[in-house]
Amino acid sequence: MKIKVPKENLEPIFVAGPTASGKSDFAYYLADTFESQVISCDSMQIYKGLDVGTAKDSKEILDKYDVKMVDIVPVDYDFSVAEYAERAKKEIDTAIKNGKLPIIVGGTGLYFESLLYPMSFGEAPKDPTVRAKYEQELKEKGNEYLYDKLIEMDPEAATVIHMADNKRIVRALEIMELTNKKWSEVKDNKPEINPIMVAFNTDRAKLYERINERVDKMMSLGLLDEVQSVNNFTYNSMKAIGYREFVDYNGDNLEQIIEKIKQDTRNYAKRQLTWFRKYPFVHWVEIGDYEDALSYIKTRLKTTKQF
Repeated sequence: MKIKVPKENLEPIFVAGPTASGKSDFAYYLADTFESQVISCDSMQIYKGLDVGTAKDSKEILDKYDVKMVDIVPVDYDFSVAEYAERAKKEIDTAIKNGKLPIIVGGTGLYFESLLYPMSFGEAPKDPTVRAKYEQELKEKGNEYLYDKLIEMDPEAATVIHMADNKRIVRALEIMELTNKKWSEVKDNKPEINPIMVAFNTDRAKLYERINERVDKMMSLGLLDEVQSVNNFTYNSMKAIGYREFVDYNGDNLEQIIEKIKQDTRNYAKRQLTWFRKYPFVHWVEIGDYEDALSYIKTRLKTTKQF
């Protein structure tokens, strides 16, 4: 029988970690343990039709656990962090209202940030003149120039903003100029809640092996066909790792593309770890050690609120 946490004691459980660390499997393990609601915190699994390259679980699993915030927008939709926060918070509130423990799972640091901290980046100052200045720099000097400027001004921001995400690069530079603060600092210093958060990791060699195996599996499941079915690299969704690398595909360089995806994914995993390690409240767990993670969660729930 599943554990039912009293409604007045319900609070979100956050499950994080780098790509290929088994986060979703543990979230489903928690869902089998508690009366709960699984809510995705993944910036790519929101898109309908992008299934293979986002390592999306099967429809059977998604339906079984009624996972929220997956397959919610079309592939050409320009989704924002602010919109994620608004929608995800509604799902959290609904889960609690229905007496279910919210389980937020994923690897997108900025999406976690939007839930953990009261100030969303969408509420940061805006100035169309400043933004136009950086858009002009982008047009005249190129993406790499602007991204290098971001790295120089705020290395932490560069760990979560992809080089190909011109819109977010421009927005980050705009915020920093208007606030005289780093983009990653434009938020309150403390989370609005005392989070219960676990994150999975292992030694680098094992993690990289898991990543390489995942990419090989994606190819066997038809990643190339999925990319070609969309075939529009102007979409923000297609600028993500696992898709953007195919912009140079010519029919003869598939092996090079695969190796590039693996390298980009390994680099992304490092950036994810950098992001989550900045949170002092995270309980780190070895990949696959569900007992440790579950024990911690039960202890936190019992320590903070009796049930």
